[in-house]
Amino acid sequence: MNCKNCHTNLRSDFSYCPACGGKVIRNRLSLKNVWEDVSFQVFNLDNTLVKTFRHLFTQPEAVINGYILGTRKKYMNPISYFAIAITLVGVLFFMLRNVYEIDLMQGAIAGSGDTPNMDFVFDYQALITYLMVPMYALMSWFLFFDQKKLNYTEHVVANTYITGQVSFVQVLVCIPLFGLLDIRYDLFTWVYLILTITYQFYVFKKIYQIGFWSTFLRGFIYLLLFVILMMVIGTVILLVSMATGRISLEDFRT
Repeated sequence: MNCKNCHTNLRSDFSYCPACGGKVIRNRLSLKNVWEDVSFQVFNLDNTLVKTFRHLFTQPEAVINGYILGTRKKYMNPISYFAIAITLVGVLFFMLRNVYEIDLMQGAIAGSGDTPNMDFVFDYQALITYLMVPMYALMSWFLFFDQKKLNYTEHVVANTYITGQVSFVQVLVCIPLFGLLDIRYDLFTWVYLILTITYQFYVFKKIYQIGFWSTFLRGFIYLLLFVILMMVIGTVILLVSMATGRISLEDFRT
């Protein structure tokens, strides 16, 4: 008998391949064994997804430093964790727009309610988020450059985990919150931004083992840089939308 993953020769009593760790599958595919496999991988409280989510709150330095230093089995890798979270955020935005019928861009461009419909931006939220993580990493790497502990690539890893974590929380919070309460999305976004950056620098405080005020100052500067970055990106999206005919100057007239 050979392993179906790496083709290593196996003894007939093996349940897992000693070379690649793959599970030996003996039964034909059925709904029952597919469900058993999925339920174990996803819903088992000891699986790496749940453990990663839990420990990114209680001991984020163990998750991030562990991956950076080579511990790859205990926690989910940052790319997979991030990808699952961003997929769920896509589902969330679909629900907010099509089920809850919330104007996600209300107040985002101007102070009045007379703004053009730019909800189509959320069709590309996954791509935008993927492109944003390297920018987050660049800002955090710059702000902690004096500590000389993590390089830029390691900051990408840290920010990938952080973005995945806050995305999971966003989904868990938004679905019941907007289903039960009448809240403006733009106001929620600003509050959630502050909480996100607070969590982000709580994580970096744990990683770098620095004091409160040093962390607070770096976090405040990061917030200012983030707002400037969002203004630049918002302007670019607006100009591209006008250039492609998505919106026009007439849409801004009251």
